[in-house]
Amino acid sequence: MNNLMVYVERDMEKNIKKWLYEREIVAIRGPRQCGKTTLLNRMKETLLKDNVPEKNIHYLNFEDDLLRLKFEENWQEFIKFYLAEGKNYFLIDEVQYVKEIGKKLKLAFDTFDNVKIIITGSSSFDLTNLGKYLVGRVIFFDLLPFSFHEFLRAKGEKYEKRHNEIRISLDKSDSKIHLKKTVFIDELNSLLHEYITYGAYPRIVLEKDKSKKKELLKNLFTTYIEKDIVSLYGIKYRDGAVKLLRALSSMMGGVIKYETLSETTGLKYNEVKELLALLQDSFVISIVPPFYKNLASEIRKNPKIYFVDYGIRNLLIENFAGHNFEFLYENFVHNELKRHHTIKYWRTTTKSEVDFIIDDLLIPVEVKSGDKATRALVSFMETYGSKFGIIANLKVAEERERKIYMIPFVYLG
Repeated sequence: MNNLMVYVERDMEKNIKKWLYEREIVAIRGPRQCGKTTLLNRMKETLLKDNVPEKNIHYLNFEDDLLRLKFEENWQEFIKFYLAEGKNYFLIDEVQYVKEIGKKLKLAFDTFDNVKIIITGSSSFDLTNLGKYLVGRVIFFDLLPFSFHEFLRAKGEKYEKRHNEIRISLDKSDSKIHLKKTVFIDELNSLLHEYITYGAYPRIVLEKDKSKKKELLKNLFTTYIEKDIVSLYGIKYRDGAVKLLRALSSMMGGVIKYETLSETTGLKYNEVKELLALLQDSFVISIVPPFYKNLASEIRKNPKIYFVDYGIRNLLIENFAGHNFEFLYENFVHNELKRHHTIKYWRTTTKSEVDFIIDDLLIPVEVKSGDKATRALVSFMETYGSKFGIIANLKVAEERERKIYMIPFVYLG
């Protein structure tokens, strides 16, 4: 079967479908080519299966400048033009290109009782701005590249099934973690290494040829720079964004210093801070702030930076082989934890450090290719009364003394 004909179900589909017939606008945010258009088409299929007439379903892509200009000029006439008798569903792609989109959608929501609106966009900043116009009128979903679980689903039902049996989820009510061992840890780790080498964009995951994967990543990155950075933020950011991303790709996982990034890239201090915000808003990087309660002894200033997609990071350092996987393991743990929790890192003025703190649960997480607990992990647990601590590692799955759990990376996906 042609790779382009394959569809891998996304974990968030069920949640979006819960809101399909509710009044609220559904807003799907995420990077370019992560599957937002495909997801809109899936929503259309669901509507058709539920006997919604096709004439009442309107797919519109605002990357089409002629279409977008008509909507900007007179949004009310535009919507009326498409309306059919009964409930109408507007599936609108790439709304970040529309001027004052939040204001227009608010007016449309308030004007047309018989209209359901589902939108997508590739800039978090622009879609988050909708909030000030659409308070109480919008439900947000973030669609990112494949999680590790979705990646395994793409690789085959047997991998997804086994992963379902061993993966862990963390909840406030948990006083301990129940671990199951698997004899297939080596096979899952082999797939993990593929995942963190070429990344998790759907088209790239489904492509079997490694050289084509690299070409697809190059094209994706070029498209991102031209369409998301230049089109949305202006030509002046193009070279600066590339320089900054290259600098970040070689120092991933460490605490960044704005002054050092400024010297490395030739960008001004304020330009570095501004560009970092833009790169996060367009879903390329994730900025992790420090955790602190004690103002005297805990660092509360500089953040850590991770990449949303591993393939983009490896493209930037021009290395898809011979990895030192340590940085990528840490990035993986961050990405998987962040799908469900607020994540920070902990560092004291005496240089004790824990890689991640699951902020909403006060659980410390260290990332190690080995399996030894650190003093910093124990120190955080004692200081903040953590129910348990986690050492994410390559193969060991067991509970240790002091309620420290050794959890293989692949259990987190």
